[in-house]
Amino acid sequence: MKRLSLALLGAVGAFFVLTPAQAADYRVIQWNDTKICQVVDMAGLFKPIRTNYAVLTKKSIPTFDAAVKARADVSKKAKCTFA
Repeated sequence: MKRLSLALLGAVGAFFVLTPAQAADYRVIQWNDTKICQVVDMAGLFKPIRTNYAVLTKKSIPTFDAAVKARADVSKKAKCTFA
């Protein structure tokens, strides 16, 4: 039983090591109804479901920190209600 557990653990570990990681695709969006600006990872699993938003940053932002700084810069121009 111990050998089976170790073999299974090794197989799962190899799966996570060998699968390529997705690059982050952070964008700053603004919701049309509330005018709230938000940082969203468009490459992740949790994309905005509703379609009532506008993408304020046209290019992909590689890190979350850079996306937060971009949100601060863009929020002045876009008149975000909560930034």
